Amino acid sequence: MTIRFPKAGVGALLALALALAGCANNAYLASKSYTASGGQMESDIATANSNLATAQQTNVQLKQDVALRNEAIERDARRINTLNGDLNAQDAQLKRALQAKKVSQSRHAELKRQLDSIRQETQNADLENQRAKMAKTPDPKADAAKEAHLRDLEKRKKDLDTALKALTAN
Repeated sequence: MTIRFPKAGVGALLALALALAGCANNAYLASKSYTASGGQMESDIATANSNLATAQQTNVQLKQDVALRNEAIERDARRINTLNGDLNAQDAQLKRALQAKKVSQSRHAELKRQLDSIRQETQNADLENQRAKMAKTPDPKADAAKEAHLRDLEKRKKDLDTALKALTAN
């Protein structure tokens, strides 16, 4: 048994076969030129390696930044703890001065208000520090404000300490 194809069908099949062979040949040639020495693949690999090196450098820098930030937050926490301890000592000193009648009731109340104000602001600074620790991204403006606030609190605590020493020296 022989199969007969119409003449138009054989031509169409032949054209289709030639077209498919041409596509396969084009894909082969494109692949060959991509992978050939000095071809596009080497350029793509070089670009990818360059991007990787840049990303690794950025990652190292980010890790260093995080470590410095955590160190600053811990340093601020120590400063706040020191302030709290000093305020507790000043409170006890003020109480002893009142009991020893080295300070008048009105002056005691004034100094106690100052001490309580510093203590309240120190608690606020501690909350700011805890928020900074939990923040996903640093806020340089908030960090600078927190630093200025801590310096102000330390100065006010020192001024209060000077006033208390003057009272107990009498």
